[in-house]
Amino acid sequence: MGSRQRKMGSSARLFLAAAIAVVAMAGFLVGGARGFSMCNHLLGAQGPWINAHATFYDNGGRGGACGYGSLGSQLFSNRFAAGSPAVYLGGLTCGMCVEVKCVGSRACKAGSVRVTITDLCPPGAPNTQWCGGGKRHLDLAKGAFPVIANPGAGHVPIQFRTVPCAPYKVLTLNLRGHQWWLEVTAVGIPGSGRILRVEVAGNGSPWRVMKRAYGAAWATAGSTLRSPISVRISIFGNLCKLTARDCIKGPIYNGRKVTCGYSVGY
Repeated sequence: MGSRQRKMGSSARLFLAAAIAVVAMAGFLVGGARGFSMCNHLLGAQGPWINAHATFYDNGGRGGACGYGSLGSQLFSNRFAAGSPAVYLGGLTCGMCVEVKCVGSRACKAGSVRVTITDLCPPGAPNTQWCGGGKRHLDLAKGAFPVIANPGAGHVPIQFRTVPCAPYKVLTLNLRGHQWWLEVTAVGIPGSGRILRVEVAGNGSPWRVMKRAYGAAWATAGSTLRSPISVRISIFGNLCKLTARDCIKGPIYNGRKVTCGYSVGY
């Protein structure tokens, strides 16, 4: 009887140890290297190094295909990049923060640079060689490339990985639309930087799910949204949402910029 009890006790301890290991691994995947967190918007999983190539360009302050416009230039300065279609993923990676380092070239410099995905590197001419054919490529801002390589090289092999974005304290929104149509582009998302879902709610109305229009822009149309309008954003890699209550007040017009504080919850 005592032997049987010892065996049962041993099995229970093994089961408990296995359960703890599973929970710890889940915490690492969800919350990044700093440990388990059911809801921490400032954490984003650090990904593995991925092989790619890099060139550089000047977007002229246009903000790129993600739709950030001048807000992107103000927030990210010269630390942005355009991803090939294999990186851009139809806009799903807009706002994603990556660490980039040069590898395997005499032009390489020590260290790395962090950039935010704000644009698409078109796969057609004259970019076919680098951004076409399913290649992984980053066209870095002309101010970011010299951090990792000699600009005279023109292009270099690189490795990049996803990293947590800056701990932005407010939501910065670029608005377009009118009384019956609203388009919202959120700039500077903490954690993973990637938006999975955007919802809005007019004064006294339930939450309404927006549809991705393009890049980082989300839109809704139909019934009127009464001011003030609240905004709720779900972020990739987190089990919580950012909610800015009564964020958009007054008239909606193209190019209007709004900055709002937010709360964090499920």
